[in-house]
Amino acid sequence: MKDINYSEVNGYLFPNLKGREEVKVNSYFAQLKLKYLKTNEQGHLFSLMAKNELSTYLEQVEKEANEMYERLVEEFKVKWNVTEKLKERDQMEWVQQMNNIDNVVKEIILKELICN
Repeated sequence: MKDINYSEVNGYLFPNLKGREEVKVNSYFAQLKLKYLKTNEQGHLFSLMAKNELSTYLEQVEKEANEMYERLVEEFKVKWNVTEKLKERDQMEWVQQMNNIDNVVKEIILKELICN
């Protein structure tokens, strides 16, 4: 008979089960969500793993995050007047503005989708 190991989550003991699902996370937003679940929502993570739904869940998060990223980048480009004309006129300024947009959009996604 095998010994069963347990992990304590919020005062409850859960068996350490090995699911059939092999989870490979290579995408940026899915990695962030998995890290967040491991750190802050271990019960939810355990539930997803027990039902072999973690990969599907992370794929959905990645899809939603990428769609949100594309939409917000375009919105901020318009709002901050980051155009192809700017790119032609002052390439360094365009790169700086695009980096700013990237940082702002990722922060929004982190707050609204990843850490939620």
